[in-house]
Amino acid sequence: MFIVISHMPNLLKIFVITLAGSLFILNCENDSEIDTDKNTYYDDIADITYLNGSFYTTNYDLSGNAGSQIDLLKFHANDSIYVTDRFDLEMNGQGYISITNDGSDLYLQSRETSLIRKCSPIGENAYTDWDTISTNWQPCGITYLSEKDSLLTLYRNLDTLTQYRARVISKDRTFTSSMDTVFHFDFIDTTYHGIYALTHKGSSFYMLGVDTSMTDILILTDNHFVVTDTTTITDSTVVGLCFRGNDLYFSYRDKRIQYWKTY
Repeated sequence: MFIVISHMPNLLKIFVITLAGSLFILNCENDSEIDTDKNTYYDDIADITYLNGSFYTTNYDLSGNAGSQIDLLKFHANDSIYVTDRFDLEMNGQGYISITNDGSDLYLQSRETSLIRKCSPIGENAYTDWDTISTNWQPCGITYLSEKDSLLTLYRNLDTLTQYRARVISKDRTFTSSMDTVFHFDFIDTTYHGIYALTHKGSSFYMLGVDTSMTDILILTDNHFVVTDTTTITDSTVVGLCFRGNDLYFSYRDKRIQYWKTY
């Protein structure tokens, strides 16, 4: 709407300008309404971990809404696997979240923002912080190393997308590093995906990623990140992995958690 005021009397001009200003302010107030609605029913899930007889994961929040949008999801894990409970993490905007545990507590890391959170199995926050690493390194997975009682975090160099970096860091929020290793994977996708999840068992790392043909794959490496095996995963909705004893399980976007193979 255009308002022509050049030939109006002064008093009328003042009235029109005041009215236009009021309408502008009202319109801005309407535009700035904050949406805090929460509906996680249709959200994908992300990475998984197994602790005390249950699987744990988080919903993949793509809502763009403010307020609390992310839950810790607990899955029953006997003859069948299904969601039994959820705990509000009071977070939003974290995208894909990797998860691991040390036998007592859970450790989560956001691929989107790099934050690391320690919480209890019912979502109680112990700390929320960031690893002491430059922002060109994108998180690609987190796992617990029992022999070191430490976390291993994997990163991809956003300036050199074939380059990865593994850091063994303390579980406390100082994130003191006892190992920092850089290596290259030339067969991994260098667009959006790359490697996105990992776990550790025995003398091997197990990683999920997408190769240069855009195929989902399981990558096995030794403790020095030398590749020992790769396996194609035909279901491209795979999003996470963890061990339950000697059995490897995968998570899928549609809230499925299924046995893959015994190692």
